[in-house]
Amino acid sequence: MAIDNVFIDINRKNDGILNPVTNGLSDHDAQLITLKKISLKPSTKHFEVIRTFDKNSLNDFLNKLSYEMWDTTVSSEDINIMFNAFLDTYLKIVYSSFPKKVIQLTPKRNDWITLGIRTSCKHKRELYVASKTNPKLSDHYKKYCKILSSVINKAKKLKN
Repeated sequence: MAIDNVFIDINRKNDGILNPVTNGLSDHDAQLITLKKISLKPSTKHFEVIRTFDKNSLNDFLNKLSYEMWDTTVSSEDINIMFNAFLDTYLKIVYSSFPKKVIQLTPKRNDWITLGIRTSCKHKRELYVASKTNPKLSDHYKKYCKILSSVINKAKKLKN
């Protein structure tokens, strides 16, 4: 037996058609609502599931590994059973020491990067390599970097 409920505020959405549907499965008819205007906005938030590996969680992991009784894992004659027991134990420790975390990703806004800035950054990299072999280019490289930095900062300010 299943009882499903759907509540719709007809004061806000009065553009639906409600019809009974005989399904022949029970003595109750189903109700079919057809909504005319539905606008679903796609989610603009993006999430990623990560595990954090830091000193504390690593120490916890090593501590749990050291206290694990591995003799039950290797006590079987069947290599598949031994491997599965090892993997189950190992993964249990990994998952408890490094729990999953859901983080919200913020999209990078780099629409300020123009073709000219890309070309200038490429030239800057080429100048860097050349300045390592030719010390006379070092001052030119430093001036170029300053000019490029100010251009980038101005482009960012214009787009924000």
